[in-house]
Amino acid sequence: MNNNKVNLLSAENLLNKWEFHIMAPDMEIAHHEYSYKVRHFDLWAEEIEHQILPEITLDTFGYNKKTPGPVIIMRKGEWLFLTLHNKLSVPTGLQIQGYAKPGAIKHLSDFKFNGPIIDPDDSFTYKLLCDKPGTYLYQSVLDFQVSMGLIGTLLILPDPSDVDINDIPDKDFVFLMQQWEIPDLTLGEIIPGHYKPDKYHRNPNFFTLNGRCYPYTSPIYLCDGDNVRMRFLSKAGEGSWIHLEGHQFRVLSINGFSRNNQYLNFENDTVEFNSGVRTDIAFTANNPGKWFINATAIFHQSNNGVFPGGIMSNILYF
Repeated sequence: MNNNKVNLLSAENLLNKWEFHIMAPDMEIAHHEYSYKVRHFDLWAEEIEHQILPEITLDTFGYNKKTPGPVIIMRKGEWLFLTLHNKLSVPTGLQIQGYAKPGAIKHLSDFKFNGPIIDPDDSFTYKLLCDKPGTYLYQSVLDFQVSMGLIGTLLILPDPSDVDINDIPDKDFVFLMQQWEIPDLTLGEIIPGHYKPDKYHRNPNFFTLNGRCYPYTSPIYLCDGDNVRMRFLSKAGEGSWIHLEGHQFRVLSINGFSRNNQYLNFENDTVEFNSGVRTDIAFTANNPGKWFINATAIFHQSNNGVFPGGIMSNILYF
């Protein structure tokens, strides 16, 4: 076997390793059907019952019975065929936030604005050539459906020829932050029940990480020496910061644009997030113990004013 084929196989193996090391605690990785250079996914937009705490259930919207929807993983150079089935009682549609490339969708001049509105019980297949690696949001284009839960993550990994072994994380985590307003509860109350969130979120009182509030969030497990990547996406309207205890990280990209030149020798332990912002960071797990990753705003660390809660999770390794 010649060296070119060996190198391509090695790069492909590295990319396989990377894809299977992507983790989304409390979310799902989307299943797909594959044919040459095409991955076909199905999304069902539907009314769901979603638990943000064991005692608090939201009657809201979701993709494939959850909010956020499943993480869609692609590779550069592949076609994304994404069939959206509308099982809601109202019309819906889909866009990819951050993937600004007119003409990328077959038969559509612009994915975001010229896609069809899908009526109840109808479906449509979006087709996107994934030539721009990065971290993106897919979400509804209509009214306040995003604030009611119609949102998810799209990851596009680089081409195998662009992959260096040092770029491959041992663990690649996805974290999507949302906010909810349950007007039926007085500040300081956690009363078990089903609630319909207010779609405007003018006074949010619950904040979720991958669809759950702490302490209902699943722990993040690391091994000493892991090369870790974390991708933070936010659709919480209120800006805040995420703090990583016990570790320093480098910012790799913001909104899909590389920051390696700007932050190459700059380490931090806190990163800003605002609605729609997508930030990728990297660090080495070199401080075993029990740590928190959490929002820094005090109210964002609570569930309707009850502490601890909100956007927070445990990091565990020994």
